[in-house]
Amino acid sequence: MTRNRNSDGTRIPRFLLNLVAKTFQTLPHRKALALGRGTGDFIRRFLPRKVDLARKNLEMAYPDLAGTPKVEQLVQDVFRHFGMMGAEFLRFPVLTESWLREHVQVSGLEHVFSLLDQGKGVLAFSAHFGNWELAIKRLALDIPVQIHVVIRRIKDPNVHRFIEEYRERYGGAISILQDQGPLPIFRLLRKNGIVVTVLDQNAGREEGVFTPFFGRPACTYASVARIAIRQKIPLLPVFDARTEGGTHRVILGPPIPPTDLNEIESIQHLTEACTRKIEEMVRAYPDQWIWMHNRWKTKPDEVLPRPGD
Repeated sequence: MTRNRNSDGTRIPRFLLNLVAKTFQTLPHRKALALGRGTGDFIRRFLPRKVDLARKNLEMAYPDLAGTPKVEQLVQDVFRHFGMMGAEFLRFPVLTESWLREHVQVSGLEHVFSLLDQGKGVLAFSAHFGNWELAIKRLALDIPVQIHVVIRRIKDPNVHRFIEEYRERYGGAISILQDQGPLPIFRLLRKNGIVVTVLDQNAGREEGVFTPFFGRPACTYASVARIAIRQKIPLLPVFDARTEGGTHRVILGPPIPPTDLNEIESIQHLTEACTRKIEEMVRAYPDQWIWMHNRWKTKPDEVLPRPGD
């Protein structure tokens, strides 16, 4: 069989990835963040479809901003935020423990230790919000248990390996591929491990349940709630938010427990509760969420194809 050249992604050369990382590491932190903001502006100019999608999503979430300069400023700020996030991630090798403790404040660590004391593991959820990678790196300083994160495979295998190696070597987390299914998560929880996943990406109808998100039904992965219910453990919110002066705030908890309803109703209830928490954080910091993602792609009124169509 002939292999499709594009099936493995673009394959950005590894030496180029290393060169970009080294550039950010050699700069003072503030200049690296400024370069990250500039990179966000550069990417925004070359991704008009993503810009249009971000604008459309923001205008649907905030109807009063439709057609105003404010929404254009938000779009710009979103791309700049992710540029800065990338800069911080590439600087992981040079971010010292003292820098992390000074610039990344943490609240709610007691929830993690309380759950670990129960011996059933910690199943946490976050979103593509703030700098979730930096949050894990900071938490690894205070939590003596290895943190695992559930990730999607990146199309470019070079970029995938680069980020995965950086995360494990400098970010304090070991990756679990989403396409491996739930079994690795069950195994880690039974060993009283810690697993963090994200719950803000569009799911297919067969994988998710519809939950309100900014007043619109968004298909949300139900697997995390299903695992929590079957393990009889709560879900722990964990979020990072960029604050003024280049600092960050990591917020943990309080845990969201499953209900006593039947499994289907409990999955719906728990997934909705997690989505409400994500929306709460995004509303507080609207420039720090991934608005260029097609979060509402799956529609509740879609007509499924009939067998044989």
